[in-house]
Amino acid sequence: MDTALKRVCMRDRIRDVLLARILDGTYAPGLQLKELSLAREFNVSQAPIREALRELEGTGLVTSERYRGTRVRGADSVEMRESYELRLMMEIRAIERCLPLTPAMIEKLQACVTGMTDAVARGDSEAYIDWALRFHRGIVEVGGNGTFLKLWDSLHWDVRGRITLRRLAARGAGLLPLIAMHVNLMDSLRAGSRNAAIEQLTTILQTVADAFDPV
Repeated sequence: MDTALKRVCMRDRIRDVLLARILDGTYAPGLQLKELSLAREFNVSQAPIREALRELEGTGLVTSERYRGTRVRGADSVEMRESYELRLMMEIRAIERCLPLTPAMIEKLQACVTGMTDAVARGDSEAYIDWALRFHRGIVEVGGNGTFLKLWDSLHWDVRGRITLRRLAARGAGLLPLIAMHVNLMDSLRAGSRNAAIEQLTTILQTVADAFDPV
């Protein structure tokens, strides 16, 4: 493995560890993340630490200021709700553009719904998120707007989805209702029923965004 690839792999591993610590509360909002201390902990140079922190800044979970370093910001409820509002707009427009779906598109999206269902049956919430993100990204992808797809990716839904799942779990909300909603959405997409699909998509994303409403 060449040096550049090793650094990328190390950066990704460090990012994932830091992300887990932010999400589980080990790193509280306001905590300063010191590059030198982290470099010593992971036994690396400061370069992959800096790169990992830069990626986390893109998620909104940390913030960096010149001469003040990087601090944990945590998940801001208002920003999270706004991001779901933007996502809903993009996915609705994607549905308007993509119907009727080709058989290949239907097969690809159905595989995601099947994966989501199997994951919930196994009690594997992490796998559920992975399949759900593939499904919704797939909707944006088949919509054919490359700018939408780049914007969707830039919002780091792999991170946001896991934050949302934890919020839903904390409120005692299970995933079975979401599975039923996705099955209904898939049925409407297969049938080419645009209005029904948009209504069901709206229900799904509003349901998860409600996790960020005040208790």
